[in-house]
Amino acid sequence: MIDLNFVATFAIISIVIWILIFAGKIYINVKANRFKEEHLSLKNRIYNANTKIYLTRIFCFLLSLFFAFYSLFKIKSTEMESTKEFESADILFVVDVSLSMNAIDVKPSRLKRFQDLALRILPSLKGNRIGIVVFAGQSFSFCPLTSDVTAVSDYIQALGVEMVGAKGTDLSLSLERVNKIRKKNNNITSQITIIVSDGEDHENQKLPQIEGEVIVWGIGTQEGGYIEYRDPGTGRGGYVTTDAGISDSLVAPNLVSSKLNSDRLMAIADQNNGSYYDVSSQAEGAFALLETIQTVKKKKIKTIERFKNEDGAHPYLIASFIFLFLERILNLFLQKTPKGIYILLILFLSFGFGKLEAWELDPGGNAIERGVKSYNNKNYNESQKEFEKAKEFITDDPRLLYNESAAAYQLGKYKDAIGISEKILTNPKSDNDLKAKTNFNLGNIYSRLGDKKNALKSYTKTLQIDPNYLSAKKNIEHLTKKNDSSQNQKQNENGSQPETDPKEKKEKNKVEKSDADRILEPFSQDSILKNKKGGSFDNEKFW
Repeated sequence: MIDLNFVATFAIISIVIWILIFAGKIYINVKANRFKEEHLSLKNRIYNANTKIYLTRIFCFLLSLFFAFYSLFKIKSTEMESTKEFESADILFVVDVSLSMNAIDVKPSRLKRFQDLALRILPSLKGNRIGIVVFAGQSFSFCPLTSDVTAVSDYIQALGVEMVGAKGTDLSLSLERVNKIRKKNNNITSQITIIVSDGEDHENQKLPQIEGEVIVWGIGTQEGGYIEYRDPGTGRGGYVTTDAGISDSLVAPNLVSSKLNSDRLMAIADQNNGSYYDVSSQAEGAFALLETIQTVKKKKIKTIERFKNEDGAHPYLIASFIFLFLERILNLFLQKTPKGIYILLILFLSFGFGKLEAWELDPGGNAIERGVKSYNNKNYNESQKEFEKAKEFITDDPRLLYNESAAAYQLGKYKDAIGISEKILTNPKSDNDLKAKTNFNLGNIYSRLGDKKNALKSYTKTLQIDPNYLSAKKNIEHLTKKNDSSQNQKQNENGSQPETDPKEKKEKNKVEKSDADRILEPFSQDSILKNKKGGSFDNEKFW
């Protein structure tokens, strides 16, 4: 808050000081004029200003100073409201936090796997309202629906199996709570519910029907795993036993083994006309959620922002600038320079004033900046237009092509994105870092198109340039595992295959071993799943 008493005191002192300075200069100027009149021989050797113009100049400067200070007393602080509209979907995560979610068959645990996956896709959910309902033996709303992804991130990281006191798994209670939340927010036409569980202890429960889109994420393995429990205060613990105790040894005979009940989770998805995904080591469920958000009909939401508007000083500031400008013009006429030059300059500015235009010092760079801003705001059409404008000023820059390919990808123009990416790779100005990113993005495009062969080829080229590109390693693992699982499923359907000679089998495996497989050899599944630095989710987002 401005201290007006201090401003008034400072203004008066400043104006008085300037008056004294100008009074002294006028006195000297008058004395010089009289001296010239008394000594005519020195008239052409002594230069002094015209007293009338000098007085006018001083008067303009003092008025400019006065209006500048006076404007501070006219500032009015008013409360303003701004209404913004945006399209939003309501996304509710219904998360199982029962003790079985601490099973270690998915590294480091089932619940940690969900936290890792959710945090990676969270930036892509920006602009939607997100909430979290947790359940075990009881259920409660853990994170209310909010569009603040930073707050949601804090809630996700705070999830733990000890947060619900009642043991067990009562999914029906949590789904009833979901329906209550939906009724309170019935103005949202797009409602998406993601049920996250291992499916244990869900039998013999009558589950209510859920409105909107339903996606079920299963976490766990069919083989199962032991349940780890540690005291959050002391950090001591072990593995849960059948007699409700804790054992430090993994070879104890009475350890509880928890298994994924995928059949039950599929039944829940079918009951609500939804879809089921196993997200234990793959990210199809995350892709399905993002695609659902893009395709569902969204409701326009209005938000009101309140802010303070400082107004009232503008007229006085404008007057201050006008008098300061006049003072500078009068100062030109006081200089010992031919007056005709200034007259011509003023006439030139007067005639050209109506045609003055705003010149951009860096139009290409400004267009790129606007394009990046539009991209971050998910306005990809506008982003693409700005990058096109930038090409008029910046030619043959592969970095600009990279931005253009990113916008094309987000708009679903995959062929255009592939064509632009190939131009980047053949551009002599492209460095290795840009080529690695471009090959990785090509892998994402081919993966989205279902072309796994070219996707693996592109990811492999990325690792040939940058062997430490973790996201490419993850995506290769993701694609190769999917191929292996589909082949195993096909073999199971066709029955057992006849055994071949071990030597022949070894030679066949050696031939069929791809570059991707060789690159992945030093990396274990556990180390990859534990690492959280690899993009927004398993297949790193473009850009």
